[in-house]
Amino acid sequence: MQTVPWEEHTGEAGGASYIAPVPEPEVARIWFFTRKGGFSEPPYDSLNVSTLVGDEPEAVTRNLSRIKTVMGERLSAWVRQVAGDGIVRVKGPGFAGEGDALVAGERGFALVVAIADCVPVALVGEGIVSMVHSGWRGTLSGISGKAARGMDGEVCAYIGPGIRGCCYEVSEELAERFAGRFGAGVVSGRDLSLPEAIRRDLKEAGVGEVHDLGLCTGCRPDLFYSHRKEGPKTGRNLAAVALR
Repeated sequence: MQTVPWEEHTGEAGGASYIAPVPEPEVARIWFFTRKGGFSEPPYDSLNVSTLVGDEPEAVTRNLSRIKTVMGERLSAWVRQVAGDGIVRVKGPGFAGEGDALVAGERGFALVVAIADCVPVALVGEGIVSMVHSGWRGTLSGISGKAARGMDGEVCAYIGPGIRGCCYEVSEELAERFAGRFGAGVVSGRDLSLPEAIRRDLKEAGVGEVHDLGLCTGCRPDLFYSHRKEGPKTGRNLAAVALR
């Protein structure tokens, strides 16, 4: 797995802040939004994108509007995330149903997921992109590899900010399940590396380039929300990908 440099960008007039890989792929834009540059009050400060965590709906609406501006006024396609391995093929913006990954071969809109420790994975192919929400259940079921197999041509993957082995201790039983599925290298004792498991899953699916931004949501509360570190009263970050 190749660790790639990243840069933080901020919209005009102190707008929404996001992380992007360096360099970005030629055929797609990728945005891993941080928690900075929004309107939500603590403990959701400040760019929370979820109305399901107790934040004020008006603040979330303003946050999403600011994000839309940063993404060049693109509309978004999203799903109701259920921590599974469902993949939804979409042809336009709007609510696309239930699942944890979106795939599209059309331009003009972004595919988005909300995260707060689960790992966002942007997949970029030849005229096709996917955005994956990969928690432990989705990772164990191979959702990233499943999404990649459904994309034509060569696929490149970008693993975004998520909780990593340094901050993610799991039960002995779950650690054993991951080691049995992906090999001993994905766990150290009971510390689980979701990014490494995702990398191995993607390699099994034939993905040639897997880039990891190396960012841990648990280690960087200045940039990201973390359900494990902050508890249920925290926000959600947005991750997005779109064809250029």
